Amino acid sequence: MKKNVALFMIGTFAVVVTAAAAQVSLRYRVVRTGYAMGVRLAEQRALEEEARRLRLELSLLRSPERIEKVAHERLGMVKPEADRIRVVHIADQVADRR
Repeated sequence: MKKNVALFMIGTFAVVVTAAAAQVSLRYRVVRTGYAMGVRLAEQRALEEEARRLRLELSLLRSPERIEKVAHERLGMVKPEADRIRVVHIADQVADRR
């Protein structure tokens, strides 16, 4: 009888220890996943901020005023005089090739 009680106690202890180890393991994984999510959210925020900054930079680089300034200052381009402008009609050129 004492042997059965002792086996029951050992079996119960083993079940309790196994359940406790499983609980600790699950909690550890939850905490580790939470930290990983925090890191990913921080990366996402940083990337969103960089994307916003790059969109702003792109809009500044595409501004007509900046393009005109660069064309004039760096490339030495000037606006053509009215008598130097020629209009080319593409439809006429395509018809001539046939």
